[in-house]
Amino acid sequence: MNLMGKNEQPLRVAVAGLLYETNTFAPGVSTREKLWRSGWAEGAEVFTYGQGIDSIAGAMKVADAEGVTLIPTTSTGPASGPIFAKGEYKYFRERFLDGLRPLVGKVDGVYLSLHGAMVCEDEDDVEGDILQSVRELMGVPVSVSLDLHTHFTDKMGQATPLISGYHTCPHIDIFETGERAMSLLIHRLRGGQPTMSWVQIPMLCSAEGHDTNVEPMHSILERLKEMIEEPKVLDGALFMTQPWLDVPNVGWTAIVVTDNDAELAKKYASEIADLAWGVRERVLAPKVEISEAINRVCSVTQDVDLGPFVLSDGADSVSAGASGDGVAIATALANADLPGPAFAVIADAPGAAQCHKLGIGSRVNLQLGGTVTLRFFKPSTFEGTIISVHDKKYASIYPPNSIDPGQVAVVKLDNNLHLIITQHPVPQLDLEVFHHVGLNPRLAHVLVAKSAGGYRAFFEPIARECIDVATTGPSSSQLEKLGFERITQPLFPFDRHINWHPQPQLSSSI
Repeated sequence: MNLMGKNEQPLRVAVAGLLYETNTFAPGVSTREKLWRSGWAEGAEVFTYGQGIDSIAGAMKVADAEGVTLIPTTSTGPASGPIFAKGEYKYFRERFLDGLRPLVGKVDGVYLSLHGAMVCEDEDDVEGDILQSVRELMGVPVSVSLDLHTHFTDKMGQATPLISGYHTCPHIDIFETGERAMSLLIHRLRGGQPTMSWVQIPMLCSAEGHDTNVEPMHSILERLKEMIEEPKVLDGALFMTQPWLDVPNVGWTAIVVTDNDAELAKKYASEIADLAWGVRERVLAPKVEISEAINRVCSVTQDVDLGPFVLSDGADSVSAGASGDGVAIATALANADLPGPAFAVIADAPGAAQCHKLGIGSRVNLQLGGTVTLRFFKPSTFEGTIISVHDKKYASIYPPNSIDPGQVAVVKLDNNLHLIITQHPVPQLDLEVFHHVGLNPRLAHVLVAKSAGGYRAFFEPIARECIDVATTGPSSSQLEKLGFERITQPLFPFDRHINWHPQPQLSSSI
């Protein structure tokens, strides 16, 4: 984007963040303690909270190059989990706005780093309400960066046309999305007139089908990038939506932001929406049965040069809001004749506590799994030796944050399966949980990743083969079997015969 000439007086922009992805099928409810454990940054900590690689860091880079002064307020997340309990939204909404209130009348704009899929028992559209509230409070243009899995709503579109979203799944352009969001804001503050159109698409699919590195999504995102290269197009996104949200009007959304050209915005948003709708049958995620996956990894000898087999337990994806207490794959591995080491993570607070009490070197017989997600998971018994215990936070690359696993223990079974037992669920999008406990994932024969597709950014480069395994859980790829009750229909794949055509909408100017 070509930014307009700099003003004589430096622009001042307030910065805030709130990143949480809800899974309404995950058991229980979240409370403010969930966000507190992730850490609530204030003031200058906002700039370092994301390890210097998050969207806020990207926004900082552009602001610095353009001579824009950023004023940090508050930021929390990223985290995923169950729906937030009734009454909790009022608490953190006011805390979020309290950080901005002292800057009313003192800034030219606001940049927000949000996820886009946060749901509370008393608010279905958290980000829409946040955007609307910030705009009304501050009275200045508001720009926002959003996750590719945003549940985009009309309220969000009417609150601001300054919207940027990730272009990649797995999400490797978080930093760059912050750059684009800040560029949009600066363009507007220097006299530009960004105009946004969006088209809602009545389709959902599991996150495994969102992979932008492979077809069919790769070509669609490449077409979007071609559009953005045009002089009159400022930005665009295809929000493929957190599919495990049982809320009204959930579905994919295509957006395009132009430089004061409403017709072009509508035309291009409709084109991207049409392309997405045309591949709806091709994005449904095929899975491999557990028995077949175990036979495949046990039928060959370990070869460190080829790397580990990666078995994805997408239905228990912690980064999609699941609780990480599924043990179906771990149970199968425990009963297998493994050709080499296997590493699997299980969230089980009682098991972690028991291991810490007994200590390194102790022989244990543990009942693990099914401690939280009773609807989907049952416990299994594992016998082995405690080889290490841990109780510190560690730095995650993806998501860019400090992770608090609570008490952690590594139990080695006699067949060389290593169970990493954590008190709290931990995301498994990168390899850092293995490094945290002193295990080298490159030396494993099998790695289990509790992730629905997102794991591929870090696991696939070292993998001999990635296998998406058919398991059950709150982030199952079989959406029709989860029991949606509040979705607006017709909606694919719940309804297969839909006569649909794009109906582009326009954001109000700010």
